Amino acid sequence: MKYFKHILLSLFLALAIGTVLQNSYAQSQLPKFNISDLEYRGAFRLSANQFGNSSLNYSEGPIYFSAKRNSIFIVGHAHDQAIAEFPVPALVKSTDLAALNIVNSTKQNFSSVLNRASAGNAQKLDRIGGLAEIDGKLFVNTYEYYDAPADNTKSLLRIENPNNIETSAVTGYFSVDGGPGHTAGWISPVPENYQAALGGTHITGFSSGVPIISRTSVGPSAFAFVPSLIGNSTVASVPSAKLLDFSLEQPLASDLSNTSRTNKIWTHLSRATYGFIVPGSSSYLTIGYSGGHESGVCYKCTQSDGNLCGGYCAPDANDYSSFFWLWNMEDLVKVKAGQISAHSVRPYSFGKFELPIPAREIGGASFDPKSGQLFLSLQAADRLQGEYSNPPVIAVFKVGQKRKPNPPTGLRLRKRSS
Repeated sequence: MKYFKHILLSLFLALAIGTVLQNSYAQSQLPKFNISDLEYRGAFRLSANQFGNSSLNYSEGPIYFSAKRNSIFIVGHAHDQAIAEFPVPALVKSTDLAALNIVNSTKQNFSSVLNRASAGNAQKLDRIGGLAEIDGKLFVNTYEYYDAPADNTKSLLRIENPNNIETSAVTGYFSVDGGPGHTAGWISPVPENYQAALGGTHITGFSSGVPIISRTSVGPSAFAFVPSLIGNSTVASVPSAKLLDFSLEQPLASDLSNTSRTNKIWTHLSRATYGFIVPGSSSYLTIGYSGGHESGVCYKCTQSDGNLCGGYCAPDANDYSSFFWLWNMEDLVKVKAGQISAHSVRPYSFGKFELPIPAREIGGASFDPKSGQLFLSLQAADRLQGEYSNPPVIAVFKVGQKRKPNPPTGLRLRKRSS
């Protein structure tokens, strides 16, 4: 019996090592994703009307696409921070806004949740940074827009019944390791082949681009965590693994005002609003907007169009664009393993991202692994519904699936003969 146990243990260890080697080899052989591989599939418009206690006018744009319901959850007017659910209509592949289908009804009207948390809202969190449905619960990332003392510690809410947000219990707030200024934005799934190496089933991230830059990640961040392990406690911190993170002392780019006119990667005007690992690739894609890469960045100055800025802005009023940053997953795995620091990683590709529908910026996004579709919320893109109406337009892109490599022959597990 003793020898039999030793044999079983040896077999288990061999299988475990083989699995690790297979995953390690597969990851090393995955191709890098190119931004040109995103294929525009179409877009749709959303009504500017009032639904419940808010509308989509002046929406900042965080969204979540539910494949199960073929709908999107979206945050409404910036002053209300309420959440509604809209059906997804047939996509129209056009760059003409007037040609797109418009959604004139909701599945759920707007409901406010920030002040319904089970533990209260003592830290006065007033913005929603990201949404994701996980295991039948709707997770809501939040932050305080102007946290001057940078003393907030809470960020995460959980809506227990996404099918009825208005009456659902709202659990939280939870703290997430890393702090709100680094983890209070998007939530996206981690492909299964990376979960063990990163230590989580989902990634959460955030970036500068909101007031009080010193509290934020000055560049896109990434923290791996396991939302399904969160219990009902609102006291304990949720563990996370730092994969990508920056600070004002160690930013993604040092010349944030671009006085040199050579900073093409990240300025005071940059913000990432979503990030996800592209399945079948070795890439983490973050997307958002940026500015000042040509004319530099000024503070409370008058722009070329005569506008007087209230804060940082580009002297050239046209020096803004949607932007992307692509990161090598091998670097993030090395950070998790303690081989390199989270602030030393640099994107292998970055630059302007051309939108099919003109928009001020990408306000939020949601990636659906099953369909390979990326939903982008194009902030204030619809100006056809009235003089003061400006709801977002939802543009959808197909993320091409890369071919997964076969493991080396010596690592393949043979099927047992029948």
